[in-house]
Amino acid sequence: MMSFKQLILRITPNFAHVLLRDIFFGLKMVPNYIYDFNRYLKYSGLNKSRKYPSERAARIVLFYHQIEKGLSLAEPRPGFGMRVIPRLLKDVDLYIEEFGIRAPATTALAALDAYVRYHDAIGKPNEFVSNARAKIISKYGIAPEVENSWFGGSFSVTKYELELQKNKDFRSFFESRHSIRNFTGEVVTLDSLTTAVEIAQKTPSVCNRQSWRVHLYRSKDKINELLEIQSGSRGFGDNSAAVLVVTSDLGFFVDVGERYQSWVDGGMFSMSLCLALHDQGLGSCCLNWSKEKSTDIEMRRAANIPPEDQIIMLIAVGVMPDKFNVARSFRPSVEHCLIEHS
Repeated sequence: MMSFKQLILRITPNFAHVLLRDIFFGLKMVPNYIYDFNRYLKYSGLNKSRKYPSERAARIVLFYHQIEKGLSLAEPRPGFGMRVIPRLLKDVDLYIEEFGIRAPATTALAALDAYVRYHDAIGKPNEFVSNARAKIISKYGIAPEVENSWFGGSFSVTKYELELQKNKDFRSFFESRHSIRNFTGEVVTLDSLTTAVEIAQKTPSVCNRQSWRVHLYRSKDKINELLEIQSGSRGFGDNSAAVLVVTSDLGFFVDVGERYQSWVDGGMFSMSLCLALHDQGLGSCCLNWSKEKSTDIEMRRAANIPPEDQIIMLIAVGVMPDKFNVARSFRPSVEHCLIEHS
């Protein structure tokens, strides 16, 4: 027996089928997007008045990582970060007051200590940050030995050390990969980029559909234009040898339940690509694409991205110098992440 859907398609002309299917799936998508809307509005960190512990922690990490990123540049600008540091200090104080002396507040204080020491070393001490940080340490009676056990800021690595680490076991290879914000400006060969993309194609995807695409840009003018739109690479982007825009073709997703699968598959591919670039001896830095409508449209026009492609992220690629700094990027214990259920 013919279904109602089959009957409608049979009695209507072919040119109307696109419209009919759009109406059908559009109506089906509405309750799903309302569900997503309500969950994100209620449980995300958008509304800080809800005072979720995760939201409070996220804002601290967001701000202290800006300090770490600044310290990992080739030439950190004296006084950088002062737009967010006063707010970070306030958030750390409130967090410790409510939740105790624990990460990410402790990591933020360590990053601020690295910030103070950097400015002391270049002969431009920042007394505001130094005094405000010392006040928090004193307020909560934090002992020097406790304070010295925290890790934050940046640390120095060499290309030789990374080469040794990545040629050991998988864990050493994985942990030796860092976000690089210090490139020499030298040219990266097309062969090495092609090989990295070829390796990353082994990434698993939903039903092996492999929707990902990599748009490559090596022109200095185009690199600068795209990075200016993305706005997260100041201080190092101009020395990038290439920019990759990872996208996912929405045409590969055929069910309402797959409405976010492009980001899942595209994100997994992007991680594989970063590791493949590391394998090729290249430095990379992921540049997020959590943008609103107007910026997305601007990037699409500038990068000539097809309308069916969902932009996942940008990746800056370059040649690493012999020695450079990288962000510490603290990781909590595995117990924070792994949750066993009965």
